[in-house]
Amino acid sequence: MKKIAIIKSNGAKDFFSPEKVANSLMRAGAGKIEAEKISQEVEKKIKNGDTTADIYRQAFFLLRRYGKPLAVRFSLKHAIMDLGPSGYPFEQLIGRILEKEGYKTSFPDVIFGKCVGHEIDVIAENGKEKIMVEAKFHNQPGFRTDVKVALYVRARFEDLIAVPKNNFSSCWLITNTKFSEDALKYARCAGINAVGWGYPKERGLEDMIDASNLYPITAMPSLSRNEKRLLLDNNIVVCTDIKNIEKLVSIGIKKEKAEVCLKEALEITKANS
Repeated sequence: MKKIAIIKSNGAKDFFSPEKVANSLMRAGAGKIEAEKISQEVEKKIKNGDTTADIYRQAFFLLRRYGKPLAVRFSLKHAIMDLGPSGYPFEQLIGRILEKEGYKTSFPDVIFGKCVGHEIDVIAENGKEKIMVEAKFHNQPGFRTDVKVALYVRARFEDLIAVPKNNFSSCWLITNTKFSEDALKYARCAGINAVGWGYPKERGLEDMIDASNLYPITAMPSLSRNEKRLLLDNNIVVCTDIKNIEKLVSIGIKKEKAEVCLKEALEITKANS
């Protein structure tokens, strides 16, 4: 079959690969046969000059036929980007995940180091350690968290631990993007626990979300963009926050949509628990 030229999220050109699409679908939980069938259907629909976002939309639409929970897992990276534009919902998501792992979390305004005050995204404690967490959020595809961010995180940590009462034992950098090679090299050398998309293997951000069963509400297919923003503005960040119809109606979701929303949230969390 003739090669189809596509545009990647970083602007680079590549050729469509049905194998890559099928592998992405299988990582989301689709069976091999279903994944190959969907990738073949996508190949028939796309054309030269289409983007990876176009491919994702086609695959997502087709995958929904096999169940919403599968589609949610496949769309997770995009769903996290939709938490923006501010980084606050992402910080809340990270805090919730760490709580599931046994930490007590807090979101202080400013903590003073030896030289200056620092806005800390999340503090996580479990009696044995006290962690400074930098939750670095980006809502642009193709972005990589680079070494400057890792340097910045370590410098802040050094200033904070220079004050004994702060009592931090380690620093973590958690992001929804991939890391540059230099960022990872520096993080390993400087003792930063780096967590990003696909890193470390089997302990990346997507793995932490799967393990905690805390899927962002932005992954729910039934919600419009405005409805997602309405929920986020009312601190409803993950699907498990959706517990009753009355709460949704009280913040402005129509009753009929609230019923669909609750059912969908239960489907997603039960299927992935």
